[in-house]
Amino acid sequence: MLKDNILLALSELKANRMRSLLTMLGIVIGIASVISIMIMGEGMKRTTADIIGSAEAKQIGFQVIQKGMENYYDNEGYDESLRSMKNSDKLTVKMFDDIEKRYSDRLDGISLSADMGRMEVGEETLSLKGVNRCALTTEGSIDILAGRNITDDEYTNGKNVILLSDEKAEKIFGSVDGAVGKTVECRKNTRFYSYTVVGVYHKEPAPALKAMFTGDTKDIGFVPYVTTLENGLADEYYEWLIVVAKESEGIPELSREIGNYLNNTYYADNDAYKLDIITYQEQMDSITQVLGIMKGVLIAIAAISLIVGGIGVMNIMVVSITERTREIGTRKALGASNNNIRVQFLVEATIICLLGSLFGIAIGLLLGKLMSLVLGIAGGMPVMSILISVGISMAFGIFFGYYPANKAAKLNPIEALRYE
Repeated sequence: MLKDNILLALSELKANRMRSLLTMLGIVIGIASVISIMIMGEGMKRTTADIIGSAEAKQIGFQVIQKGMENYYDNEGYDESLRSMKNSDKLTVKMFDDIEKRYSDRLDGISLSADMGRMEVGEETLSLKGVNRCALTTEGSIDILAGRNITDDEYTNGKNVILLSDEKAEKIFGSVDGAVGKTVECRKNTRFYSYTVVGVYHKEPAPALKAMFTGDTKDIGFVPYVTTLENGLADEYYEWLIVVAKESEGIPELSREIGNYLNNTYYADNDAYKLDIITYQEQMDSITQVLGIMKGVLIAIAAISLIVGGIGVMNIMVVSITERTREIGTRKALGASNNNIRVQFLVEATIICLLGSLFGIAIGLLLGKLMSLVLGIAGGMPVMSILISVGISMAFGIFFGYYPANKAAKLNPIEALRYE
């Protein structure tokens, strides 16, 4: 009997293809939205976990802020009438040395860097950044294609050397190998700076989502940080500090410990300024919470689409029953019970929802994968979400199909046969 009802339902859907497709549309959109959102959510979750476990997660930032502010992002606590920040309010190399000695067993070092801005090199422009050895390790995986890396002596003594990206090496010198040993003449405003290329590096661009969180520096020229100081392109007083821990575990405790030490030692008597702690892990936790809320909102919107689609199924089933009133009367006259009629239309409504969910799953998987590729994240196959979506779709078919099916079952066979 069930097989006959399924074949009869498929025959009815085939006879009214366009109407059936339009009826399924709400279900298709709802299921596709849920599946694609789940794929994206899983991908973002994995990306967040990768970032938390990456080199960036080992960085702890300290920013000089006003004492009335709760944190660096507290705009409401910012006091415009407060005195301007002086050099005595800022961080110094003496503080850096103190931290490195005190926490040497738990730190890889202190990252010092300075953006030197964009400079003109002939017809090309080149972004330069002064870094110490520790800062260069925080830039991600850099592969030296030609030449060598900057040496400790060049870092310490501030030599005029540069690590150039492969893209810029090809644009400025015509080839990667041909750039090594050459001099890069940079101009900024009216001043000129000369750097000898000691190495050419390549760095894969970060995925779009990760670049949004951590930044992407695949095409920058790196010079020793001391060189930027000697060239007057960096200051000896700092409004911020980045330390790099040896392990990504225990970052919150270490950051609070260093922050409390600096504030109690160097900022306790400061009348206006203090240090705020900023860690990637805390930022990623906040981002994860926001993404979770967004995911919930999007799923709720998709659920509304499913409900609308279910109402559409109920509506079209009511129309179908009206059109097939004589057919129902004939079946009843031939001995079909109310239950037979009810099951027939329930099966038809369920099949509409089931087919809609299958189309929705296929479209959702495709959309999810495409969006994952665009953002550069690894979206997983949400098997449980697919099973739940199919189950919900069939439940919708039964729920929204029951009223019209029950209406058909209660038709008086004599009146149904008279219906024109």
